[in-house]
Amino acid sequence: MAITVDYVILPHLRKADGTNFIRLRITHKRKSKYIKTNIAVTSEHFTRSGNLKHQGKIDLATDEVRKYRNIVDAMPTSASDAMDVDEVLRYVTAKLAEEEEFRLNFVTYGMSIAEKKKASTGDQYKVAMRCLVRYFGHEPDISEITVKSLRGFEEFIRKEPKMATRARKSKKEEVKYKSVISVIHNLAAVRSVYKAARLQFNEPDLGIFRLPVDPFDYYSVPKAPAPKHRDIPAEWVQMMIDQRKDLQGAERFGVDVFLISFGLMGINAVDLFSVAEKPKDGVLHYFRTKTTDSKDDRAEMFVRIEPCIADIIQDYIGKDRVFNFYQMYNRNQGLTVAVNKGLKKWYTRNGIEKHFTLYAARHTWPTLAASKKLEIEASIITDALTHSDKSRAMDKVYTRKDWERVWDANAKVLGLFDWK
Repeated sequence: MAITVDYVILPHLRKADGTNFIRLRITHKRKSKYIKTNIAVTSEHFTRSGNLKHQGKIDLATDEVRKYRNIVDAMPTSASDAMDVDEVLRYVTAKLAEEEEFRLNFVTYGMSIAEKKKASTGDQYKVAMRCLVRYFGHEPDISEITVKSLRGFEEFIRKEPKMATRARKSKKEEVKYKSVISVIHNLAAVRSVYKAARLQFNEPDLGIFRLPVDPFDYYSVPKAPAPKHRDIPAEWVQMMIDQRKDLQGAERFGVDVFLISFGLMGINAVDLFSVAEKPKDGVLHYFRTKTTDSKDDRAEMFVRIEPCIADIIQDYIGKDRVFNFYQMYNRNQGLTVAVNKGLKKWYTRNGIEKHFTLYAARHTWPTLAASKKLEIEASIITDALTHSDKSRAMDKVYTRKDWERVWDANAKVLGLFDWK
């Protein structure tokens, strides 16, 4: 069905002072939509019969109609037939906007995306946006995010000193630069924001591409280096178990939290801090914060608390959450710092030269599970860590995770140690 475009003056929209505005009317499938123009008219512009007589106003209105008519005429009949009048209006309006360069403050948009993310991810997006401002010297428009600028931004991050170094006044101290992980995190955040903008502002069903080119098709974010083995020997874990009751203060706290994390199959500090659902029948239920947004099952975890770990947990029972760490620190980062300080005191006092943190608990558990002593199946270890296994993707569609097998694996790992 044909689309018509004309101009009209709607008397009922006349203002108290007699002023009215010419409106464009788009009609399709017997329904109309109106677009207000900036062409103002008054009673003196009309004949006694109510027809517009001012040639200047007529010419302006005709020009506006022509702009819309040209776009409508260029539409394939098959496309227009499939649209309703609202879609036609949106298409025409977008095509007119294409004639003007699309503008979008990339930093402002990135910050708005960050607010919709979970706290840790959102914070990283904000860091990346602030870093972009330092690189450009201003808040860049999305048109400034090009292959060339991305390469320059990568080099800028690599050469920019760490914040703590920039804050120091002494020039004698060694300048420390950001790690490759920082480079990856910042550029990955920029990539995600750019892709979000393309999804939001491109309208492929209408043939409208405000951001037709993705610079990340031609620029690749650096790949993360192979992770270092962060596990610690079983002997060190046994030393913690043997010594914990004789320890005090920060050292005892660091060791206890490490053992709790280890005994709960490598639960992260953020989950130790925030998990609220009390254990039922000795089983802890939570959703792993780090990967909740990227997993179909929201990284759901069920962990049976073994007696040896339950004994340690008794000293850290929370009122409104499972653990009382939230009563000790405002944020999970505070918990992580405190635990790592305690661990450092412990391994330094024991003459251990290897530096390790709480995260070593999450690496040590699967290392021992896969060791020759236990030889636990890789699929069970994957389930215990809520990791992804592409080779089992189809299996997971049809099968339910057997938590009993995971719990038995954890019992075997903890059974390697003397907890008395």
